[in-house]
Amino acid sequence: MPLSVLSALARLNIDPWEEAAALSQLPKDAAAQKLAALIARLPCGQWAQADSSGIAHRLIELLPRPSSPKVPLIETVHDLPKMKISMGAKLVICAALAGIVFVAAASCEPSSATDIGHAPAFSTVSPPQPSSGE
Repeated sequence: MPLSVLSALARLNIDPWEEAAALSQLPKDAAAQKLAALIARLPCGQWAQADSSGIAHRLIELLPRPSSPKVPLIETVHDLPKMKISMGAKLVICAALAGIVFVAAASCEPSSATDIGHAPAFSTVSPPQPSSGE
């Protein structure tokens, strides 16, 4: 019965995804040696060391290799001029942001003129009683 790499590693109590990630970080020869040693440990397989090595080399070729980023990292870009913002510009930006916050906060609070229209139609205060002398 053919054995998949996934089930083979699972039989060895090894997470196949973690192992694949670790093997893809190694140089190809070192990864193939490590995988060959794992293949040789499989309980149901009686592979010769040469067979384990050949199988491992074929499987390692299928792993994705880490590549260098196509966009250079910010630390590696040295030709960009550093932006300098004056203190006055920073104060103007902070004042503008504060103004936006105050306008937003003021628009969320109801004004006192609109509170009159929302007064309850009933009251818990008793109406005045006519005097008994009339």
